[in-house]
Amino acid sequence: MVNTKTLSVNELQVLEQNLKEVLQNHFSEILSRINYSGQLAELLNVLGLENLLPYQKVNSNKQGIILVIGQSEVKQNKLLAVAKELGFNKNRFEFCLDYNKAKTFQYKKMQYSLDYSYILVGAMPHSVKDKGNFSSMITAMEKQEGYPPVIRMGSNELKITKSNFEKTLKSLIN
Repeated sequence: MVNTKTLSVNELQVLEQNLKEVLQNHFSEILSRINYSGQLAELLNVLGLENLLPYQKVNSNKQGIILVIGQSEVKQNKLLAVAKELGFNKNRFEFCLDYNKAKTFQYKKMQYSLDYSYILVGAMPHSVKDKGNFSSMITAMEKQEGYPPVIRMGSNELKITKSNFEKTLKSLIN
């Protein structure tokens, strides 16, 4: 149970001194732990520093590639028309809309690459070359350091539809 007691001025000063010492000596380790726990955005939000996250807001004029990967019955040109309508440059998109081609896609090229800004995923195989010990490549990208943010498209199941794609792009703009 978390103690919700308000600290006195003296207790805050002691806590501040202790935190400064711990943070100074273990900052990288602490930051990595928070990041891997999935709570980095939450912490920065509480601190009022959410603007420090590079992926919080996307300007549709930025040049980062948005990968759209997974099985889709919607043709690439239809998805690009939706993107264009929302103000995105078509050159920002890379598509792999075939379920079987997603098995052999080179996922590692995105890790630590500044070329990619988002990965939008639909239904794709669980067993792919680069997934390692993770249950799926989607989970691997979400949990491993260095991948751009992964956004799962669909409400109850992963699915790339025209409306899911539009909704996702609108969320990137907002």
